[in-house]
Formats: sequence, C-alpha cells, structure tokens
Amino acid sequence: MKRSSPRILLFGGLLGGVLLILTAPALGAQGTPPGTPPAQQPDTADLVFEREVFLYPRYQRRNPFLRLVTGDQAGPRFEEVRLIGVVFSPDPGASIAVLGPREGLATDRDPGRVYRLRRGDSLGNFRILEIQRSHVVVAVDDFGVTEQRIMELPRPGQGGRS
Repeated sequence: MKRSSPRILLFGGLLGGVLLILTAPALGAQGTPPGTPPAQQPDTADLVFEREVFLYPRYQRRNPFLRLVTGDQAGPRFEEVRLIGVVFSPDPGASIAVLGPREGLATDRDPGRVYRLRRGDSLGNFRILEIQRSHVVVAVDDFGVTEQRIMELPRPGQGGRS
C-alpha cells in the first residue's frame, strides 16, 4: 500500500474547498430558471417621519409648555389693584370704574397708574362684568379657572380715604 505525501493531501483539500466555494452560488440559485436575472431591490426607500404628539385636555391639566401669562393679560393682576372710584350712569355701557394700585404696591417702575375701565374691558387677569354705584363685579381668570369677584368702594371710616 502506498502512502500519499502530505503535500498532495493539502493540495487536494485546498482544491476541493475552492471548487465548493465557486459552485455554492450556483447551487443556491436552483429555484430560478437559468438565464433570468435575480430580483433587484429598488435603489430608493421611502422615508417616513413619525412624531409624537402630546395633547393636554384643559379639563384635566394645563399644558406645561404654554406661557402662564399671554399677551392679552398684560397689566396688573386682580390682587394688585383696588377700586378707587366709580363714574356711574344709568346707561350700563357709559359707567366707568376707576382702579388704582393697592396700598404699598406702587413701585418706582409703576408709580401708581390709574386705570379707567368700562363694562367688557379687560386688564391683567380680570374683566369688568358689571359696574354699580358702590361696587364692580369682575371675572378673574387664574390659570384657566374663572370666578366672579366683587370690588367694593371703600367707605369713609372703613380704611378708605375721606
């Protein structure tokens, strides 16, 4: 019995491996008829951008990304003003409420500005609803909650000026 040299075995193994690698694609393409090109993938893909959308219903909680004070709420807040006078008229649209700063709230920046408002006018976070001889009814909006409040004229001897 003849023994094969290690060189022949090594060469035979390498040759068999190369043939196996070259014939593998042909073996995998047996499902398609010969002469038909393989199916090509499209060169472009559709890009889809999906964004998360956040909705904040007003009845549950306010949107934390909105400003607390909007542009139409510029001016002093309800807590910073007081009723200092009323120009009353039997015609409801002609009456005027005179508002000024609360005692001790006048600053160098705002040295006590006086506001003259009619029914329906807004200032800061409130709106005038009704003007009577001795009081004014306002609707105050505090961060989405609206409530009616009454501003009364100070009477002499009750902390008001005589």
